[in-house]
Amino acid sequence: MIKHIVIWKLKNKTEPLPECEDALAIKQALENLAGKIPGLNHIEVGFDYSNKETAGDIVLLTEFESRDALASYQNHPAHVEVGKTVRPRTYDRRMIDYEL
Repeated sequence: MIKHIVIWKLKNKTEPLPECEDALAIKQALENLAGKIPGLNHIEVGFDYSNKETAGDIVLLTEFESRDALASYQNHPAHVEVGKTVRPRTYDRRMIDYEL
């Protein structure tokens, strides 16, 4: 199993999370990937509540059945489409992939 975790900072955090419209749009777009991508076994999206300078704003936690499934996800049309929602609303992205 592969874990793929991504953390973003929002460009325009106009309201506290999770009420911020950009945060909600990103969450909905990401969660809509469930059931659309082969090998994506679990998807979870959360918002930071600590409001610390070093914290991200949004986290994506995903589990894939294999490295090949994660590689396929990267170019899957549904994932590419979600990028059109995420990229304009975020300015920093950190990620990690690891195998269990």
